[in-house]
Amino acid sequence: MSVAPIAPIALPTGSEVTGPRKVGDGAAFGDVLGDAIASARATEATATDLAARFAQGDTSVGIHETVIAAEKANVSLRYATTLKNKLIEAYRELMATQV
Repeated sequence: MSVAPIAPIALPTGSEVTGPRKVGDGAAFGDVLGDAIASARATEATATDLAARFAQGDTSVGIHETVIAAEKANVSLRYATTLKNKLIEAYRELMATQV
């Protein structure tokens, strides 16, 4: 019995790595927050659909897929909530600034 070696993992180069958007990138905060909310809604709908199909006994949906989809929805919701909290914090800080 022969054992195949593990292939090396190709790391992304600098041009493929994207970080958080910056103000100069042309992305408004409202657009980023809207995208986060839309993503949270979409992942929640997917998780709900998978959970319903699993509960009905659909053999094409496994428990692991259902749990992963639910966790993705949870992470998306927490991300949107964090963005909302940052917006409120920035607004309060701006309002507390004396002119």
